[in-house]
Amino acid sequence: MRNYLLIPKTIVSIAVIFISVCGCAQSKKFSKLEKLLLYEESFDESKSDFISHIEKIDYEENHQKFTNLIFKSGNLELLDQLVEYFPDHRNYIIRGDAYVKNARVQQTMGLFMRSSAASSLHEAKESYIKALELNNEDIYARGVLGYIYGENKEYDKAETLFNEGLEIAPKNPLLYLALGQLYDQKEEYDTAIGYYQKIIEFTEDEVKKDFEDINQYYHKLMKYYPDSLVKVKEEAEKYLTKDYAKLGIRNDDAEDQVAQTLFSRKRAEKSEEMLY
Repeated sequence: MRNYLLIPKTIVSIAVIFISVCGCAQSKKFSKLEKLLLYEESFDESKSDFISHIEKIDYEENHQKFTNLIFKSGNLELLDQLVEYFPDHRNYIIRGDAYVKNARVQQTMGLFMRSSAASSLHEAKESYIKALELNNEDIYARGVLGYIYGENKEYDKAETLFNEGLEIAPKNPLLYLALGQLYDQKEEYDTAIGYYQKIIEFTEDEVKKDFEDINQYYHKLMKYYPDSLVKVKEEAEKYLTKDYAKLGIRNDDAEDQVAQTLFSRKRAEKSEEMLY
């Protein structure tokens, strides 16, 4: 039996992909991949025809195309085979995202699917962990894995992942957003506010590289994160408003508090520059 996320949507998605065959030099090979995905009835422990066919095309040149095709199909067994035969950190991320998506579908089905959803989330975690073993600097994998830990109230594990991420990318606003949300979950609103305020300080030039990374195709299948600084700041401001309200701080006072914080930090930075 195929392990699909949701059969009706799967059929529609594959049909759309099948109709819109790209007009590139390898279009015939992709037509065959689409047919294999549509008609291959089962996947056992032997290598599927789909995987065998990937080996015949240029892997890097066509990676985005065939991974999008597999992800949209929702075929988890095929994704399992993909990471088995192509242990690429990108493939583990895509597999993790597919299992998270599967868990969400199962969660909407109610209590009787709770154990299945937990199993899917476990597979997702294992995929993100493996992705980080292969590429320790992938901030996206850190963020999603940390989010899963946070949802399970494993706050120490989540915080460690985010803080290690800041050692790699010290001005990544998505990590500050994740840490703010984590402290919101812990109801430590003062600490959360500090992280949100830091996001407001960032400029486009400071975070350009971070968004170039997060906007790569294999990070965008699930759309976990805001994909621009403007959107991250909008999220931070929403959380700031909520947290100020929870602490009984008025909006006017809050704005003054943010301005004072920014002024103090800039003055401290200026003093450090003068020392050198």
